[in-house]
Amino acid sequence: MVNLTIKDLFKEPTRLVLVVMGLTVSLLMVLIGIGMLTGSVEESQRIIDESDYDAYIIQYNRDNIMEGGRVSDAVYDRVLGLSGVKDVDKIIDDWIGLKFGDDDTGVSMIGYDIESDNIEPWDIIKGNKDDLKEDNNIIIDQLITKFFPNVEIKDKLKAGDLDTSLRITGMSRNNQRFGSPMMWTNLETAKNLLHIVNESTYLCVKLKSDFSVRDLEKALEIFENEIKVISSEEMKEKISDYILVEMGMAQSVGILAVMGFIVSMIVISITLYQSVSDKLRELVSLKALGAKKSFINKILIGQTFLIVSISFVLATILAFFLAPYLSSVSTLAVSVNPLWALFTYVLSLILGIICSLLPIRKVHKTDPAIIFRA
Repeated sequence: MVNLTIKDLFKEPTRLVLVVMGLTVSLLMVLIGIGMLTGSVEESQRIIDESDYDAYIIQYNRDNIMEGGRVSDAVYDRVLGLSGVKDVDKIIDDWIGLKFGDDDTGVSMIGYDIESDNIEPWDIIKGNKDDLKEDNNIIIDQLITKFFPNVEIKDKLKAGDLDTSLRITGMSRNNQRFGSPMMWTNLETAKNLLHIVNESTYLCVKLKSDFSVRDLEKALEIFENEIKVISSEEMKEKISDYILVEMGMAQSVGILAVMGFIVSMIVISITLYQSVSDKLRELVSLKALGAKKSFINKILIGQTFLIVSISFVLATILAFFLAPYLSSVSTLAVSVNPLWALFTYVLSLILGIICSLLPIRKVHKTDPAIIFRA
């Protein structure tokens, strides 16, 4: 049965190639669409994944988990004095405009204590994090060259409408959010750029083994209308919910994935139906010779399995190699997540088998007597 399925499928190689090409492009649309969602979430959660904190303290009524928010130094002093706290760092995490010549763009700025052992810029390709000890020095993602093509190490960028100039001392990669590069600097520089005094965007806390996030929350009840204490996992969930739900990205980008699935199913349905129509006499002959329905079903479903599998493998390979390029030229990062790719494959197979039911029904409803007609 397997040999018959394969031989029949490759009987018309030109048609097979065209079908696989069409289905590959459709599945590529699905993978890229899902990749935009997962990539955007992963990039925005990266600062949590790359750091070593157990809990975060954020502003109580903070609407946008991705921007702004202020936590007073009074909270910091209280946390610093708790015996169950191993370490606590102030973080400035906000957006700021940069200018270079006649060009300008917005970047995501991270200001941190460079003496901290819990957080630092990742994937530095030029320069050294120790250069950030000097005020107004920055390390910025190489994506900045997309907006400032001629910018180089040691060049100075103007911070918005301020008179402050920021000197590029290093570049990194994979430090971006929504197509904008992330910029790292020391805490004091970040505070000066945002005119912040005695505050930070949020506090990052490393706890001792016998002290829980709930214990930290109870210890800070005097600030209950000012701040919220959340775990690292809860912080990641809030970021994911904000991007996918509140920003509407799941609905917007999800349309691309749905369209890809629809096109894929149309391609499979038309291909199988046309193939069955062309070979109807041969398939019905098998029925006349005593072949069971299950035998014919397996042939047609087997062809669907092969077509979807070949197309999916090609689409996944293309998506994997295209992801870095698409991330650099689009406003959204693209990431090929293996689990989501597997989900796409399984769903494609299920939908493909459903689409094969129409041509299967056509074979079973056809009277074997047609093989004796002229």
